[in-house]
Formats: sequence, structure tokens, C-alpha cells
Amino acid sequence: MNQAAFALCQFRNRNGTVSWRVDGRLNGVRIRKNFRSRDEAVAEKGTLELKAVQAEAGMRSTSTFLTDVQLREAETAFNRLKDQPRPLTFYLDFALANYREPQTQKKLLRALATYLVAKKDEVRQDQISKPHFVIMRRELKRFLRHFGNIAVGELTAESVIRFCKLGNPTLKTYNNRRGLVSSFLKFSFQHGSPLGGIE
Repeated sequence: MNQAAFALCQFRNRNGTVSWRVDGRLNGVRIRKNFRSRDEAVAEKGTLELKAVQAEAGMRSTSTFLTDVQLREAETAFNRLKDQPRPLTFYLDFALANYREPQTQKKLLRALATYLVAKKDEVRQDQISKPHFVIMRRELKRFLRHFGNIAVGELTAESVIRFCKLGNPTLKTYNNRRGLVSSFLKFSFQHGSPLGGIE
């Protein structure tokens, strides 16, 4: 008999009542259960067939307090660590001991304002030209409009690349835009962000 196939049959007891039997094998063990109603028998048959399919796929059922989302996350974590020399708890303990959430998430508007103040100082010191500063400020305003006032840490490489490609720019424009954004991001992660705005 196929491991996932269970027979459902009706039979009459000696006392004249009708019962329903589920019969089959699960993990090589004979399963034979009797039920008073067909509905109970059908439900049990479905449960046993599901267990058989799970067993064939290497899955097993167990009781847990985890939600479905937490179970998927735990499975993902264990799969990512399957070739690592240490157990999950080792890496978890390390993260708990060493990782600290930032006290504040630097917002894009504040970070850009800080950056432009620094660049204005460079204009005053003749380190960059005024026309270059005007172009820089215009491009960074576009950057802010595109992303909104999100936290700088929420920016991803993919989203920044998409911004740099807006409007199908020439290679030179793309490289200039990318260099400008890269310079801003480096500055942003190295400096504080006092209140301010883009003029």
C-alpha cells in the first residue's frame, strides 16, 4: 500500500451499529482506527495522509508557541547557518552582546542640510565653485523629492542606483549624479546632523 494512501470503509458491528474504519500505514506502522461517523473517519484519513506526505518530504509536525511568520524566520535562519561551524544561539548571543540600535535615525532632510552647510563653507574658501554648488544643491533637492524625508539608513544601493538612472541620463550625467550622492552619503555617515533645511 502506498504510504500516503489510507482506505476508508464502512462495516457493521456485532450489535448492528454501523462504523467507519480508516486503514493504512504510516512510517511502516499499521494504522487502523474506527469511528462512529463517516465525517470523523474522513477527517482522520485526511490528517493521516497529510502526516504521511510530510514524513516523505522530511517534515514533521510539532507543537510550538511561534507564529507562522516566526516559524518561517527560524527555518530561514537555520538554513543560512547550516554550513557554519557554530549553532544559531552562538551568533544570536554575539549580536545581543555587541549590536546597539542607533539612538536616533538621521533623517534625509537634516543630513542634506548639514552637508550643504559644509559645502557652502567650501565655496567661501574657494574649494569648490559657486556654479558647482548650485548644481549640487539642485540635484540634492531632486534626491530629497524622490525619496522623501526617510532615514538615511533606509537608503539601499539599489534605490540609489535607480535614482541615478532617472530620466535615462548620459553616462557622464549618471557618473556625476552617482559621485554627488556618494559624496553626500559618506559625509552623512561621518558627521552629525543639526537641524536645518535645504534653501
